[in-house]
This record gives sequence, C-alpha cells and structure tokens, in this order.
Amino acid sequence: MEDEEIEKIVKDLGLTIRKPPEAKEYFHITTAPPQGFPSVDIIRITQNSPFYLITMGILVHPTHKSAIGSLDEKERQDFLGNLVEDVLKMGVDIAILPPNSEIPDVIQVSKVAYSKDLTANQLIDYYTTVRNAGMLVITRINRRFGGITQKKGTSSYV
Repeated sequence: MEDEEIEKIVKDLGLTIRKPPEAKEYFHITTAPPQGFPSVDIIRITQNSPFYLITMGILVHPTHKSAIGSLDEKERQDFLGNLVEDVLKMGVDIAILPPNSEIPDVIQVSKVAYSKDLTANQLIDYYTTVRNAGMLVITRINRRFGGITQKKGTSSYV
C-alpha cells in the first residue's frame, strides 16, 4: 500500500487529515473525525521504510498526574499495570513516557503495519484497534480520576 492510498482510505472514512508541520518523518498524517477527537497518527519514518506506524498519543493532564501521584505505590502500580495489560490484550503496543516513570506524562498506543500486501480492511482494523486502545486509556483515567479533556497539538489531554 502506498501513502496516497492510505490518505484516500482515511478520506473515504470521512476523517480529516492534517500534516503536522513539526513532523520530521517522510510521511506523517494526523487523522480525526470531523469533531476533531480522537486523533490518530499514521507515520512512515523514511521513504524506503516498509512499515507504517499507527499511533495515538495521550497527554496526561496535570490534574490526573497529581491524582496518579497521590495513590500509594501499590495502588499506582496496580492501576498502571492493569491498564498496560488491558491494552496489550488488544494486540496493541503501549509505552508509558517517560520510560521507567511512576507518573506518566504521555501514554502512547501503537501498532505496526507492514505496507506490502496491506489491504484497506487490515488498515481500517489496525486503525480502529489503536483508536479503541487509546479510548480505553482515556476512559480508564477519566473514570478513575474525573473527566478533563482538552486539545493540544496532535495529542489530547485526559
């Protein structure tokens, strides 16, 4: 699958496409439904890369960071550990950033797609899985610590 085909499929789904001006990758689009949330990025690092990275970055709001930090150590480890396990069960990678931090600034969910022989249905399936994993993260944090949603850049605060 080529970059142009990815963009066509995204447009056919009724999603908006934005090319982040700060992006350094060869191909990088931020996609979102018309209301603007949630946003999912599709990235190909270099022109010759055979892989696309489908990713969603979730910025953890300062209020939620404080709430996570106020949990006792076991409760915090259980909360984040259960979140990681549930996302991994969806077949999606998860990174809590910064690495080895007890209180995340960003939670990144992603899936890698090999471009050769990638079908439209596979792309849509990967995209939906990443978006759903991201929404699981957002929902779990909001249910536990209260809802705060604000847009900022290509990621969204929760």
